[in-house]
Amino acid sequence: MKRIVLWLACLGALVACSNPQEEAEGVIEALSEAAELGGESATDTTGWRLKLNTLQEAATVVDQDSLWARYQMVSGDVQASVPGGALYAIQTYFRVADSLTDRREGALALFSAAVTFEEKLRDRARAVQVLSLLVDRYPGTQMAETALAYRDVLVFETNESLLDKVHQWQTQESPQTP
Repeated sequence: MKRIVLWLACLGALVACSNPQEEAEGVIEALSEAAELGGESATDTTGWRLKLNTLQEAATVVDQDSLWARYQMVSGDVQASVPGGALYAIQTYFRVADSLTDRREGALALFSAAVTFEEKLRDRARAVQVLSLLVDRYPGTQMAETALAYRDVLVFETNESLLDKVHQWQTQESPQTP
């Protein structure tokens, strides 16, 4: 009995001494490998809470803004992949955007929030609002240009570009007059 208690105490001490940053990087690597192999299905939520806790714990102990943003963004991605987790993901993305307003990670977080509004919640109006916020906060950046293009797609409610629509309209035959 003493050996079991001693073994459990050693195991607990070993877990307590683990490096949250290394564990988070392992989670990120596993997620990227799964994405390369075809991705996790939307209904496969195996281990999502453990992944989320690992990423959030690492975010609390890192002292670099870029690593904090990395772990927060990936934890938002994990939340968005879980059914019913979209609003939590959006909250995480906005936490990054509000904390890093002068960095590109903030722009990426806003873009991720807009995509989550559109793809997970089917809330096109809020997605357009978030994209407009991105353009206002980061004018003249590549991310703002991407946001404008995505906003146009959402506003025109089609996957075709505006130029394709204009071209189709121009090439249509005019109706014959009686």
